[in-house]
This record gives sequence, structure tokens and C-alpha cells, in this order.
Amino acid sequence: MFDKKIVPMEPQAKKILEKNSSFAYQVKWDGIRLLAFGKGTKIRLQSRSQKDKTGLYPELAMLPGLVTAESFILDGELVSLQDKRPSFYTLMQRERAGKVNISGAIRLPPVHYMLFDILFIDGAWLLNEPWKVRQEILKESVTENGSLYLTSSYGDGKRLLQAVKELGMEGVVAKKKDSPYIPGPRKSSYWLKTKLEQTLRAYVGGLALRNKNPISLLLGLYENDDAKISGLEKSLRYIGSVSSGLTEKELGNWYERSQKDSLNASPFINPPPARGEREFLWLKPHRKVKVVFNEWTTGLKLRAPRLAR
Repeated sequence: MFDKKIVPMEPQAKKILEKNSSFAYQVKWDGIRLLAFGKGTKIRLQSRSQKDKTGLYPELAMLPGLVTAESFILDGELVSLQDKRPSFYTLMQRERAGKVNISGAIRLPPVHYMLFDILFIDGAWLLNEPWKVRQEILKESVTENGSLYLTSSYGDGKRLLQAVKELGMEGVVAKKKDSPYIPGPRKSSYWLKTKLEQTLRAYVGGLALRNKNPISLLLGLYENDDAKISGLEKSLRYIGSVSSGLTEKELGNWYERSQKDSLNASPFINPPPARGEREFLWLKPHRKVKVVFNEWTTGLKLRAPRLAR
């Protein structure tokens, strides 16, 4: 069991929230899916793609001591909180840091493991047990602490979705109460996810130009932009460009203001590549804009961004 590879159960996407008394509703966390395999005092963390993540998150070595079982498999989402809500971007700082020891981890963004299912406990597989039964077993078997939390379930999905929206979080997952756990990449209609648009405030580190005319803003976020993360140098990471939501006049205003803020070199640690006739005007990144977007890509770029009004 401890060395077994499992692809976690995946929800189907649904634009309109499922409203049905046969479903329960949970927050959709914006993080990294992790399965936790425990045996005795040992722990192994496995990602959705079956990669071993154990060395990246030494804080979770305490898991066996929080589960009242000799062996177990837990399912959940690893998140990093910023302003009391999950930040996928901040979590990626931990991923890129590679293996760390406990003292090193303290200097990096902290992580939290949000549990929402249990697949195995003390020699017994729970895959065919109804979701509501697995939830009871999970609650009875796990003790929460500062890094480990049980994901709450709600009966009113509409109210939960509204609360999630007000908090600027990712969305909601509706889970059929009598559903089994079905491992594998095939998405199951027993679990239905409804995602919301997300917002953030990004620094403008440049303008993209075509034929000397501005066509979009180049956006960035500072890594380690937190006083609590000591000893790490701040650096601006390029996260994409935005033109949607900007009028030609507004782009012109940005171009005019840029004359006093221009730089000779890119402020980004990963500047965008020049393609075709596109050129760049680099700027001192001290102005912020509010951006609405669908999600993060695996390359830490914004998908379908637009300027918020």
C-alpha cells in the first residue's frame, strides 16, 4: 500500500452550480493535489501526476502523529495562504525552492494541507464506501493542527459559492453523498466543480508595442513580496500581458506616462520573448492594476486576463 501509485479522483467541470439535495458542497482549493501515504511513522506525498513530493514539504512529516491509524491514504489539496486566502503563485515559490529542511522551510512561504477524503485505513480500502461514510471516517481519524485542516462540507451550495466569490477564492465542488471514490484521470460526474473568475493586483513592468504603438501591458508579481519571508531577495516575475479591458486611449495614456518611468533593461527575471514585430518598452514597476483571469497555467501565466473595472 505505502508504495502504490494512485491517480486521484477528478471532478467534471460545470459552469452552473449543481443544486441537488443528493450533493454536498466543499470549497475548491487553489493549490496542488496531494495524496498522503502513511505507514507507522513514515509518510510519502504523491502529486496528481504521481511524482514524489515528500522532500518538498517537511512540515507534513508530522502527519502520522495526527492520524489514529497504523496505515492510511489521505486525499487533499496543498495550499499557501496570502491575505487569508489560497495563493497558487505563492505556493509555486515553494515548489521552485526544491527540497528543503525544516529550518529552510520556515523562511519560505508556509503550506497547509486541506484534507477532503480518505482512501485506505489500517488494511481496509474505502474506495467503494459512500462519500458520506468516508467523511465520517476521516473526521474520526484525523486531528487538525496548524498545517492540517479538514475541509468542511455544506448543504447550501449557492450560499457557499457566494461566500467563496466574496473572498476571491477559486470555486466550489459538489460531491454526491453516496458516491464511491473512483481513481484515475477520467473525470467523474459524481464530483462537479464550478470555478469562478479570480482577481489580483499586478505590477506593470512594461508595454508591448507594435509599430511603435502600445498594444498591451506587461504584468508581474514580486516573488517573496512578504516581510515575513526573511533572507530572500525580491524579484519580479512576468505573469503575462493584458490588453482586454483597455481602450486605445487608455493605452495611449500609459505610453505617455511611461516616458518618465522607462528603463533600459527588463525588470522581470523572466522577460517575455520578442515575437514578430512586437517590441517592448520596459518600465519601473511601481504602478499596479487590478486584473480578472480564469486560472493560472502550469507555467505561472494568467489565462484569459482582462483589466478589471
